Amino acid sequence: MTSVAPLTSEVSEVTLADGRLLVAKHQLFGFLTQGQPHDLLAVETEVLGLLNQAGCPVPQILGSDAQAQFIFFEHCGNLTLEEGYHPVYLPQVIEGLLHIEQTLRQHQDHLLPRVMPQAQPACLQQAWTQATSRALQGLEWLARQRGTDPVLLGPARQALAQACAFLSARPPSLGTIDYNPRNIVVDPARGQVHFIEFAKIGWDWTERRLVQYTNTIKPGFGCRLDQDQVECYAGQVDREGARALAYHHLVFWLNAAAMLGQALDAPEEHAALVRAWAPLSPRLGQLVQCLRTPLGADPWADTIREVCR
Repeated sequence: MTSVAPLTSEVSEVTLADGRLLVAKHQLFGFLTQGQPHDLLAVETEVLGLLNQAGCPVPQILGSDAQAQFIFFEHCGNLTLEEGYHPVYLPQVIEGLLHIEQTLRQHQDHLLPRVMPQAQPACLQQAWTQATSRALQGLEWLARQRGTDPVLLGPARQALAQACAFLSARPPSLGTIDYNPRNIVVDPARGQVHFIEFAKIGWDWTERRLVQYTNTIKPGFGCRLDQDQVECYAGQVDREGARALAYHHLVFWLNAAAMLGQALDAPEEHAALVRAWAPLSPRLGQLVQCLRTPLGADPWADTIREVCR
């Protein structure tokens, strides 16, 4: 007998008669892309196949059904990084992400037709312009909340603009465009992590992905990166990559600040966000703590963090 237990609205854990576990995912919107180069089921099958061949930390595909829009994976753990975080996982996350993106870079020419239309480089720059603007809004909202001296706010604005321009000029990499700590599965018994969700690929920055994989929004704001992990990243990439990681960390949390300000200042207009982030009262303190976390000595980052002193 086989039993099925839902994990999310799209994903179920399947227990086979012999006790083995597998994961079944229903591509709810897969039919919208069927037959196109960015077909969700075809992209995930192809990308995970390439990553598995290269030994990347991703689940093996056990089969798929294009007509029913189901895909079946090896079971890699019962918890996500958001639920089962432990510092021991962070080096694996860094190494795993770099291995995945290196592998996709090797197959880049072949995979280019598979990129989602909404994830082309021009789209990334448009999205980054919005993120930059929202980060400035978050900085100014925080300054009002904390009564920051205007003498400090001006240099912080300038430092943020410089940091965002530096990030914008860095070349993006091909990879998943669905990255958050819920898309890393952990197995505490084996102490291993596996990356999931590769149905949609496109262009983004490695450091942006890493920041969003390792910071948490629910049940509260939480920063997982620290200076040691940034040094670990620098050792595997370079100092400029570590600098980009620190800036993406700040931009991420300043975007969260802008959204928190909207939820607190106009709760009726942002009811969905209020519900998703409830209770809101502890979040300002959590946010300030995340922004205060130093990820290395850098004058622009230090100037931005002054707003949160």
